[in-house]
Parts: sequence; structure tokens; C-alpha cells
Amino acid sequence: MPHRSTFRAKMVRPATELVVAPLALDPLSAALAVRTGFEAVYLGGGGLGYARAVSEALLTTTEMAEACRQITERVDVAVVVDGGVGFGDALHMARMVRLLEQAGAAGVEIEDQVAPKRAHHHKGVEHLVTAEEMAGKIRAACDARRESLVIIVRCNAFAHEPLEAALERLRLYEEAGADLVMPMTRAPEQAAAVSALTSAPLAAMTIGPRRPKAEMLAAGFALSVDPMSATVLAYRAIKGGYEGLRDGKGYGMAAAEVMAIIHEIGDTIRIEEFYEIEARTTERALYAKDTGQ
Repeated sequence: MPHRSTFRAKMVRPATELVVAPLALDPLSAALAVRTGFEAVYLGGGGLGYARAVSEALLTTTEMAEACRQITERVDVAVVVDGGVGFGDALHMARMVRLLEQAGAAGVEIEDQVAPKRAHHHKGVEHLVTAEEMAGKIRAACDARRESLVIIVRCNAFAHEPLEAALERLRLYEEAGADLVMPMTRAPEQAAAVSALTSAPLAAMTIGPRRPKAEMLAAGFALSVDPMSATVLAYRAIKGGYEGLRDGKGYGMAAAEVMAIIHEIGDTIRIEEFYEIEARTTERALYAKDTGQ
């Protein structure tokens, strides 16, 4: 898959370009991201869990793989998938990597929390596995891949352990084979220490505004994922629209604008491709009639 090799080629340090990946949970949002100018999207567990009205702690390997496959089937975009804790131990991690690779993922992000993941992580309650156990899971992930899948390792220790211990985790994760590390730092001095003491490319998880691209590149970042964009933006827009429908105001836009958006959606998903197939087959008689043939 061209997008997979292109994505991997950009995950270097120092990077010349910061790859920004907004949240996309389905082919339509992924196609809109591409239309807007993005070359990568993030299939986040938090967002997908909310879309299904559950915690991401209740999602499964096959649900994440199927959501990825639905996107890559229709959209030429690099998909970074939130693999969470690998849905189990090293054995489960290996199977997840194989399934996501087969689904067309360009990268997978894994993290050092306990398995199964707990819903309380939404409240900031995180329980870490040991650094040694996580290193073993990273090695299993790297051994399981067959192509150029990028392994991104998220470290949650900065809020729970001394800085030296968190940095030692990053060293072990790099040694185990992480292509990128995602340090979830909580203070500027932590971020500065990470940039100074790591050699692997860095990935950031940012909700909303992020640091200037030039500043992030200088600090060693190659990737920035936004885990909540599609969820928050869609929720706000749909909530306002539903309130308008409830109050008899419609969508809050003129009929012509509604139709224009519907047509734009069709363009975004390349619906003409389907029309062309039908024009040559099931609707051939209709087109022959229109052309007098």
C-alpha cells in the first residue's frame, strides 16, 4: 500500500514534515480529512468507543480491525490505529498487529497500561504494567508484523512515576523496537528531558490547538494525532441540528445549502464511481434511452 510506505518514510528524526492525523472513525470522515488536505488519520479507541456509547475499554481487536478495513477499502490515506493495551498480553498483542496490518493500517499505537484496559482511564486513573512487561509486548508486536507497519509506543508513566523512571521506560521501549515513542508528558521540563535524552522520533497526542509545527519538529516530533476532533466537532454540530429539528427550525440552513452539502458528500465519497459501473451494466438501458442508442 503506497500510503503505508510513504507514512513510514516520514517517521524519522529529524523530520522535515510534521504529519498531523485528525480523528476519523469511518470512511466518510476519513475521506473528508483527505479532501481537507490531511494525508493521515487517527482511528482512536476513545472516539470509537464513544461512537458506540461505551468505553474504549470494551472494544475488541476485531472491532478496531474492521473499522480500519472499512476506511482503507475506500480511502487512500494512512491510518494510525489506537491499539490500546493490545487487548491482552504479548500473545494478544501479536494477533492484534497481524489483524491491523491485514486491515491496511499504516501505524499502530500501543500503550503501557494494564490489560484489560479499565474505563476509569477516562477519569485519569491509569494503572501501568512494568517496563519489562511492556518491552516484551513491544518485541511481540515487532515480530508479528510482516510489512512496514509503524509501531508507536505510548508512555503514560510521566504522571505516575519519577521523571528518571519514565525516561528509563522510553529507553527500554526504544531498545525493544519502538519506531516512535509517544511520551505523555505533563510539564515543560519533562518534555525538554524527553527531547534531549531520546533518539527515536516522537509522536504527540494533542486535543485542539498544538504547538507550532517548527517547534515540534525541532523537539524531535514526526507525528501529531488528535484523538477527539471528529467526536467533539460532530457531537456539537449534530446536537445543534437536532435541537433545531425539535424546535421546528430544520437544519438551521436554507434548502439550497442542504442540497449543496448532500452533493458535496457524494463528491467526497466518489459516488460517480458507482454510477459509472451501473451505467455500463444494470442501468445500461436507461443510458441507451437517454442517448437514443
